[in-house]
Amino acid sequence: MLINFLRKQNELSKKKKVLLTMIKNIKISENQKELYINTLDILDEKWLDNLYKSVRSFVEEIEMTEIKNISKDNFSTISWLRKKEATEKQKEINSFSFLLSNI
Repeated sequence: MLINFLRKQNELSKKKKVLLTMIKNIKISENQKELYINTLDILDEKWLDNLYKSVRSFVEEIEMTEIKNISKDNFSTISWLRKKEATEKQKEINSFSFLLSNI
C-alpha cells in the first residue's frame, strides 16, 4: 500500500522528493506543474512537512475507502454465491424428490 511507504518517509529531503514525484505525475497542465514545483522550493520545513502530512492523509483516506469498497464487493459476491449454491441445492433436492416419487 502506498500509505505504508508514505509513513516511512522521515527525512524532509525524501518527503520533498516524494511530493515532487507526485506533482510530476499529476495529469494537469505543465504550467501548473511548474508552479507547484517552484512552490516546493519556496516552502520552509514546517510548511513542507504540513503539505506532506496533508497528502499522506489524503492518500490514506482514498486507500481506506478502496479497502471498504473491496470488502463490500467481496461480501456481496460471497453472499450471491451462497444464495446461488442454496438455489442449486434446492433444485437438486426437488429433482431428486421428483425422481423418487415417480419410481
